[in-house]
Amino acid sequence: MFVKVCGITTLEQVDWAVDLGYSAIGVVLHGGSVRYRQADYAKKLAHYAGGRISTVAVGVTFDEVAECYPDFDFAQVYEPCVYDRMIVASDRQERSRDGALFLYDTSRGSGEAKALPSWLHEVRERLIISGGLDAATVAGVIREYRPFGVDVSTGVEAARGTKDYRLMKRFITEVRNAVR
Repeated sequence: MFVKVCGITTLEQVDWAVDLGYSAIGVVLHGGSVRYRQADYAKKLAHYAGGRISTVAVGVTFDEVAECYPDFDFAQVYEPCVYDRMIVASDRQERSRDGALFLYDTSRGSGEAKALPSWLHEVRERLIISGGLDAATVAGVIREYRPFGVDVSTGVEAARGTKDYRLMKRFITEVRNAVR
């Protein structure tokens, strides 16, 4: 199962994600986020991850990630895009038809969990579920929806915007237990 930890802000957190067996890291390039990293540092994180783990440049619009796009494996945005290596992020069913990978997210980094709609079952082969997931909730979501992947950010933070190794470990352990 694809498991992304989003909102990575330090080189140490990249190492944690690699060591714990996450599939991908997300680096936020949206200036309104507490997890925001400027383009130069975002590129440094992507290069540091260098083939050890997939990298995702995360923004609301493509303009926010455009400068870093060549340095990352994927870009994730909340608007229609025609570029390769995109993860389409939205909470709307009509957007789920737009791309190869579809990230369902209603929280946009707030960590707020909301009820998941039944239509997600229709796109589960390329569905990544995000928004309000943590170690206590992820197994139930995986068992019910059987998505391609899951994405966590706030659910592995000890303080807003600060990842915690133990919470990251607990989350990935719960994912592995759910897919056995």
